[in-house]
Amino acid sequence: MDESSQVHDLVIVGAGLAGLAIAAAMHKIGVNAVILEHSDTLRSTGAALSLWSNAWRVLDVLDVGDELREMHSLLTGVRVWNTRGELLKGFELDECPGGPHETRCVERKILVETLASLLPKETIRFDSRVVSIERESESGPFQLTLSDGSVIRSKVLIGADGVNSVVAKWMGLAPARYAGYMAIRGLADYREGHSYGLAATQYLGKGTRIGVVPISTTKFYWFIVYNQANPDTKYADPEMVKEEMMGHLKDFPEQLQDVLDHTPVETLSRGQVTDRWNLPGRVSLVQSCVTLAGDAFHPMTPNLGQGGGCAMEDAIALARTLGPVLVQGGNPNVSVITKALQAYAAERNRRTLAVTVKSFILGYLMMIAFRPFVYFRDNYLMPKFVSPTTYLTQTMYDPGQLPVTQTVPE
Repeated sequence: MDESSQVHDLVIVGAGLAGLAIAAAMHKIGVNAVILEHSDTLRSTGAALSLWSNAWRVLDVLDVGDELREMHSLLTGVRVWNTRGELLKGFELDECPGGPHETRCVERKILVETLASLLPKETIRFDSRVVSIERESESGPFQLTLSDGSVIRSKVLIGADGVNSVVAKWMGLAPARYAGYMAIRGLADYREGHSYGLAATQYLGKGTRIGVVPISTTKFYWFIVYNQANPDTKYADPEMVKEEMMGHLKDFPEQLQDVLDHTPVETLSRGQVTDRWNLPGRVSLVQSCVTLAGDAFHPMTPNLGQGGGCAMEDAIALARTLGPVLVQGGNPNVSVITKALQAYAAERNRRTLAVTVKSFILGYLMMIAFRPFVYFRDNYLMPKFVSPTTYLTQTMYDPGQLPVTQTVPE
């Protein structure tokens, strides 16, 4: 069949965490998806990400949780220090109520490759940049034109193409908002072992902070975020990133000074921190048979470590609401599909808006730069806000199971 005449049930734009998890969840219940990825290979920028209990529930539903656990150590607690090496607050996860709590820092490359391995080979189409989206009629399929001139048609379109989503822009959503600070990230590899133990650690400075999140006893993910009035959207040369980071490190404990010496340049990344608050009644997250997932839907600051987990939660929610409609066979009409997508979007916005706002507030407090306020933050705010309630409340969320479906025989 000629590609331009074939109509797919489901096309996902973007092979990031959300796109891969959605396709994997749909595949498990009998719905085939096509993923359009603009890169020529799986993207692993971002080095690593923290996955809390809610994310591991999703990975267990997708049957890859145990495989990933074998490669990533269980974190034991949270620590926050000031630049003088004084502990402001800390807690042990196994002592927190509501447990057991599971937190592991997972290498992004390993995670995306694991999710991709769940899919039929033909699911992901690389070098497929979407340049235009059109609706053939009010009840007709979408027509996506790619940069090579080819056309893909689909009944349902999911934008999982990140913060700068082409699909979100087509839907008329506002761009993600700059949060006021930049981030440099990397993976450090200490073959003889590092000295940070297995607790997630942050060091708070004046308008700057550094985080170290162990992956194992020899590797950790690190980040440095710093206030900058105007966002810089260009990714600098790795050597420029190194030089910039060294300038920020000088006020922090000496043990952090050799992090760059143990960080392969290919793991370095630099970019602005953004979010978007999808206030009810102010934005339309569903337009007929199109909606969003992951950072395209709910970009959030990384202060609670929930961006990746919430993106993967989207997959289970979408499989529960949209999956049964598509798996039944036949030709579901636009109103049925749209109703399913609206149920998904309403559920996910209730969940993610609260996390997005909470993450922004925590980041705002941690990035305070005015010296008298820094003292107040370190001695009064951080002992209160660095608590199991702050970090663990949103991790209690249970995304549920995949629906039990039965494909109509042909």
